[in-house]
Amino acid sequence: MSKAWQDITPQEVEKMLQNKREAQFIDVRNQDEYSAGHMEGATLIPLPVLPVRLHELDPEKEVIFICRSGARSTQACEFAVSQGFKKVANMAGGMLNWQGKQIKE
Repeated sequence: MSKAWQDITPQEVEKMLQNKREAQFIDVRNQDEYSAGHMEGATLIPLPVLPVRLHELDPEKEVIFICRSGARSTQACEFAVSQGFKKVANMAGGMLNWQGKQIKE
């Protein structure tokens, strides 16, 4: 059985940002992790609150889930797909593999 979402590399995500490709970048880490450094354009929706905030995302647009290593974002992908989202991707390796610019708060 093939999964209903895909893994994409941090390098591919960086290209998407550079090309201003329209997608929803959702960081599912905790607030403290996000504040310590996140990619530009990423919206923080911690994994535990994703079920109550999923309505904030447009199911017609591509959604890229991001976390520290790729584990929580994989769970987020599974959940989004189970809720009918079709264009879902996981940034493989998470922020640990992110080479791009990071915003600290």
